[in-house]
Amino acid sequence: MTRRPVVSVFRSLALLAAVCAGFPMTAAAQTCDENTRAAFQNAVNAGASESALEAQFGHCRGPVTQGVVATSTNFNIFYERMNSCGLHPQQRRAACDVEIRQNFGYGPFPGGSTENALFCFDCDLNGVFEYNTAGSVHVTNNISPQGPSWYHSVNAVAGNTPTTCAWGSGRTIRMRVILSWASKPTSCTYRPFWGNWIDFQARLDP
Repeated sequence: MTRRPVVSVFRSLALLAAVCAGFPMTAAAQTCDENTRAAFQNAVNAGASESALEAQFGHCRGPVTQGVVATSTNFNIFYERMNSCGLHPQQRRAACDVEIRQNFGYGPFPGGSTENALFCFDCDLNGVFEYNTAGSVHVTNNISPQGPSWYHSVNAVAGNTPTTCAWGSGRTIRMRVILSWASKPTSCTYRPFWGNWIDFQARLDP
């Protein structure tokens, strides 16, 4: 049976930075189906190296970039994507929505899998992310009568940040959040197999 991408409507969420990420999928990305996802999950669980994952699943990416107020770089967003991200500077908490876009491809209920997010901070605007912190949200295949999309959130608290991240200073900072299904991002330049990046500005308001 041929599975076709579901066209979903961008919904603005109550976060500080927003970006529309409704892009058409490439043919290569669409060929990476639920069976490919299961193989990827098994490889991650078996401890496959990044180079091994790259060799076997690198073709699943389909990068498209669009600049608005924020910039979204999409890899394979058939199953999941972030639409918007922001920073709560008083709580030192960064957060993004995670749109779950299919009924399948996440693992049977209740076992499922994990949507991982790495929150990266360039606090002195020198082009280098000097701090990062991780968050995640658990997802499963759909067992409810309602269909996609669903909107989860993923967040992380920034603790033990470097002195360049002067909380309460009013300073503008640059942030990147990387969404990666199953595989945890290992750096702020990590290119997910499934998921996307969002780059945006935030401010360290008191």
